[in-house]
Amino acid sequence: MKIKLLAITIAAVFTLGAQADYLGADHNWNNGSSAKKAAKPVGIVSGVLEIAGISRNADSSNMVDPAFAKTSRPCPPFCIQPTAPFAPAAVDTVTELDVIHAARDIAAGDKTKLIVDARTPGWVKKGTIPHSVNVPFTMLNSKALAKDPMAVVEILTGTFGVKDMDGVLNYDNAKTLYLFCNGAWCGQSPASIRALLTMGYPQSKIKYYRGGMNDWKLLGLTVK
Repeated sequence: MKIKLLAITIAAVFTLGAQADYLGADHNWNNGSSAKKAAKPVGIVSGVLEIAGISRNADSSNMVDPAFAKTSRPCPPFCIQPTAPFAPAAVDTVTELDVIHAARDIAAGDKTKLIVDARTPGWVKKGTIPHSVNVPFTMLNSKALAKDPMAVVEILTGTFGVKDMDGVLNYDNAKTLYLFCNGAWCGQSPASIRALLTMGYPQSKIKYYRGGMNDWKLLGLTVK
């Protein structure tokens, strides 16, 4: 038995050596692909490299933004958000592709949709999703609503397409909103969404991009 195991070990060493010679020094043993494969185009989806000015970083050695490299933040307030944090309200949780397609539609002149960055301006300056507008959660949350409801109404009517009909809010032409913040651990866009639901904003016209800028940058997508 010992001789047999020794023979197998020797054979394995020769096999690995042969593979190493065949694959070359540039082979990436972590993902089973070679550097030549990494040189292929980095698309959004197969066959699509860019949508509405949004693409992915084509440098296969690109690393995530250090601002999003930290794994642990105090909870609260930085607690992991559920997939559907607004139940029983039927607010859809969407992906990067949904946001990219919304950006495509907005860039093409669609006035019925709006991508909303709910983060504070300091974060927005570090980079945001193209074709988005900044409405900080500090201006659209339960505290803002309690303090100055008319200021919140001004956001709804001035930015979100809601009509004020003599004190009654009409949502017939309200925009479909895609709200995001810094990712799965960020409660800023959820706070804004809860305020919108309190104001009677239609659930079907609210979309929650849970991945936020954390996932957006992790995928190397374009920021502005």
